[in-house]
Amino acid sequence: MGEILPFICGWALLFNTYLLITLIATHIISTILAFMPCMGQPQPLALQQQSGDTFTFSYQDENLATELSLVANAAHDRLDEIRAFFAIDNKKSGDIYFCRDIETFSSKLQFEPPVWYNAVAQQDLNQIVVWVKPEQSPAQIAKLLNHELVHWALFELPPQAREKIPLWLHEGLAEMWSDRGLAETYNVSLAWEAKHNNLPRLNSYNTAFGNEPYRAAVGYALAKEFVLFLNNKYGDELFKQVFKSMAAGRSFDQALVDHTGFSVVSHEKIVRANLNSWWRVIQEMYPHFFFLVVIIILGLVPFVAARRRRHKQALHDVWQREEDEVDLMTGHGDNIGNE
Repeated sequence: MGEILPFICGWALLFNTYLLITLIATHIISTILAFMPCMGQPQPLALQQQSGDTFTFSYQDENLATELSLVANAAHDRLDEIRAFFAIDNKKSGDIYFCRDIETFSSKLQFEPPVWYNAVAQQDLNQIVVWVKPEQSPAQIAKLLNHELVHWALFELPPQAREKIPLWLHEGLAEMWSDRGLAETYNVSLAWEAKHNNLPRLNSYNTAFGNEPYRAAVGYALAKEFVLFLNNKYGDELFKQVFKSMAAGRSFDQALVDHTGFSVVSHEKIVRANLNSWWRVIQEMYPHFFFLVVIIILGLVPFVAARRRRHKQALHDVWQREEDEVDLMTGHGDNIGNE
């Protein structure tokens, strides 16, 4: 026992020394980290995910990386679908960054965005920046990102075509592919604006949508209306042909005339005429109007049926009383004859 006790005490002393050194080292490291100079804005994490050969993804915090993993996983497939739709072969690599606050959003964009901005694709910085607001679900963020992916695909067009695309067409094509919900957010009714002669011209959005949210939302909705009109009338191949002509040196207006026989202004007149009707106003102001009418009719059916039954019963009662009176009179006449 006298030999074992010094051995045990020696190991206990070593263990206590180890714990003391660990505690001191931990305290020193914590102090250093606490007083390290920090950036004013939260810094993005290291690369969270990389798939395909186009995008790398980064996030303002770990929770975003978890919440939006499915959105990020689907981005390259969506981009491939968009490229196929527009027959785009060139591929441009870049970054997609998800953030939670307006300060970080502005910092990444390197400018102060209008209040209605929620995501931006920037060709010169090779990035897409998405501001994930607290009320937005992953499904809404997916729609928002798909919208920006259309811009990214159009960045991949040859310079001769890409540089001739007016901004409203950029947004109209992106809205056709994935509506980011701006018009719905600001309760835009194109028909109402058209009926009151307040509908702006498309060319007023050639280079900018402005800072005023409602006017920007009207521009987005009008651009989408125009693009959908063309796509529905001339088919999915139209924009492939138009961009091919633009790459060969034609302007968008010239290419549109080449493949449809009408200019932008002529097509816009048709679109505006279609919008300028009270029927369209009702459709836009009450998107579930017809469904509501059907529900009301179905709801009235039991009451109408009950009313018809009561009316039929009343007629039957009258008929029965008349029959009874006739029978009574006939019986009374027979009695008089017998007497």
